Amino acid sequence: MKQQRIYLDYNATAPLRPEIFLILKTIMGEPLNASAVHSYGREGRKLIEQARTQVAALIKAPAAQVIFNSGATEGNNTVLNHFSGETILISAIEHDSIREVIPNALRIPVDTNGVVDLHAYEDLLKAHKPALVSVMLVNNETGVIQPIAKIAAMAHSHGALMHCDAVQAAGRIPIDIVELGVDFLTLSSHKIGGPQGAGALVLGLCGITPILLHGGGQEKKARAGTENVAGIVGLGAAAELALQKLEGEQERLKMLQHKLETGLQQIIPASVIYGQGAPRVSNTTLIGIPAKTSESLLMNFDLSGIALSNGAACSSGSVKPSHVLQAMKIDTAQAGTVRISTGWNTHESDIDHFLAVLEKISR
Repeated sequence: MKQQRIYLDYNATAPLRPEIFLILKTIMGEPLNASAVHSYGREGRKLIEQARTQVAALIKAPAAQVIFNSGATEGNNTVLNHFSGETILISAIEHDSIREVIPNALRIPVDTNGVVDLHAYEDLLKAHKPALVSVMLVNNETGVIQPIAKIAAMAHSHGALMHCDAVQAAGRIPIDIVELGVDFLTLSSHKIGGPQGAGALVLGLCGITPILLHGGGQEKKARAGTENVAGIVGLGAAAELALQKLEGEQERLKMLQHKLETGLQQIIPASVIYGQGAPRVSNTTLIGIPAKTSESLLMNFDLSGIALSNGAACSSGSVKPSHVLQAMKIDTAQAGTVRISTGWNTHESDIDHFLAVLEKISR
C-alpha cells in the first residue's frame, strides 16, 4: 500500500494552486516576449499589465509601483545593494537574503518572543542615523508579526527609508503599503501558491527606484532581462486568489493551528511554541521538543510521509542552529525544532496524522 504523503512546509514553498496550473498550461507554449512589437509581444504585454494590477491590489499599491523580478531574494538584494555604501539597520531575525547582502549591517535586537525591541531600535536610530531600515513583516520561522507601521514611522522620523520583506505575510494578513509606511516591499510568487521564479519589488512614494540588473529597457528600465511572462501571470493570479480567499482561508487555518498546538501540548507538555506570546499568522507553528534533535525529528517525520522543516528552507537542505532562535536568546541545544506551516491544501486529517506520528516518535 502506498504511503500517505502530507505536506506541511508551505513557508518554504506552497504547492501550485490548480487554478494557476490551468492558466499556465494555456500560455507556456506561446512565444510571449513582452518587448516584441508583434501580436505575440502585445499579448505578453497585456498579460503582464493585468498581473501588475492584481499584485498591486493585494498590497493596496498603485500598479505603476510594481516591478516584476525573479523573487524576493532578488528584490531584497536590489534594495539593500542600493544603500550598500551607507548605514543600514536590519532586524536580527531577517532572512538570509537580507542578512548576507550587507554582512556589516547593524542588527536590531528582538525580545524573547521574536518581536523587535523598539527601545533598542530607537537608540540605534539616534546613534547611527541610518539611510535604510529593513524589517520583515512576518518571520518565516516563528510566524511572528512585526509592528511595521511603528518601525517605519520611527525610521522616517530619523531620516531613514523603510524596506519590508513581506513574503510570509502576503495572503495571510491584510497588507496596505501606505498604512504600513513602507518605501520598498518585496513579494514572492511561490509562497502564495504561484509558480517559482517570479516575484515583485513594490515601491512606496519615496521617489527612489533601486536597480540591480542593467542592460535592457524592461520594467521601465527598472529591471533588465526578458520578462518571465508565464511566471508573472502566475504571480498575478496567485495574488488575486490570495486576496479573494484571505479571510476565509485564514480563519480555517487558525482552527487547524489551534488543533495542532492543543494536541502538541497534550502529547508533550514540556514542548515549547516559539513566539506564542506575540501576534502570529495562523499558518505557522515553530515548536521545540526537549531531549530530541532537529535531525532525528525531521527524519522520523519524513519516514512517516510528512514533509516539514526546522525553520528556514534556504540553506541547501542543511539543518543548522536557527539564528532567529539565537536572537530570541533561546538555547537551541536543549530541544529539537520543527516548523509546521500550512496552507490552501492542508486538511484536518493532515493535522491528525501529524499528531499521531508525533505521539509515536515521542515515546
